[in-house]
Amino acid sequence: MTRLTLPSYAKVNLYLDIVGRYPDGYHQLVTLFERIDLSDELTMETVRGDRVDFFCDHPDVPTDTSNLVVRAVEKYRQASGWDAGLRITLKKRIPVGAGLGGGSSNAASALKGANILAGNLLPEGELSGIAGRLGADVSFFWSHRAWALGTGKGDRIEPVSISARLWHLLVYPSVLIPTRQVYEAFSVSDGLARSLTASKPDVKLLVDALRDNQQVPKIRRFLFNALEPTVEALYPALQHVKQTIQTKAELSNPLISGSGSTVMALCGSREESEKAAWAIRQAEPGWGVFVASTRS
Repeated sequence: MTRLTLPSYAKVNLYLDIVGRYPDGYHQLVTLFERIDLSDELTMETVRGDRVDFFCDHPDVPTDTSNLVVRAVEKYRQASGWDAGLRITLKKRIPVGAGLGGGSSNAASALKGANILAGNLLPEGELSGIAGRLGADVSFFWSHRAWALGTGKGDRIEPVSISARLWHLLVYPSVLIPTRQVYEAFSVSDGLARSLTASKPDVKLLVDALRDNQQVPKIRRFLFNALEPTVEALYPALQHVKQTIQTKAELSNPLISGSGSTVMALCGSREESEKAAWAIRQAEPGWGVFVASTRS
């Protein structure tokens, strides 16, 4: 029996625009991914037999074939012919349904771990294809990059050379938001029409500001999430989260990450982010509050 433990990092979307819709119903995206050092821990161990058993310490995480970890391993086994038994254990730290990509990151780590345990049976290109079929965010995590632009359905990943290290305050108000619900509501509420006509920053300006290591106040001006109005309409409590960050932590331009319920705010240093986290914990002790930075 062989055992392997891998980190599984979260992400934030500093920019997320929806620029069209495909005939199959999927939305056409432009997004800037940033990998951060908030992480889960995935342990994979080969066992006798051919069963794949998955366990997680979080009650809201399914452990059947609806979980991306299980689906990733099964797709790997189908493609490679590897049929060893596996016991997989996931320790969750990334909040669930929070817009931080935890499930997708777990799947990418599981795919990597399965290939290592199997003796690297599949080449990088084939593994990348499996990742893309599992989901757009899985493609980003599989790219092993700190920064990347996502286009198409979010699965066309273009690495971006950025040396900046950002510090984040992340506030999760213990609200699980299904991604599908947000995108369906976005379409029904004519969110695409609003997104196409809205005045918004250009993602290139954000990338340039990050490449030039601009000060945080300037970078904040270019943050954007086209899904934010839809998420707030579905879950008005997130407006209170943003207001609390602005008033108690004194941080401007807080932004909802992706389609989830985490509200993030950029900080100028670790000290500023920890001070802000303390202020939010004092004001709202029931919320999940995290300090995270770019994972290069």
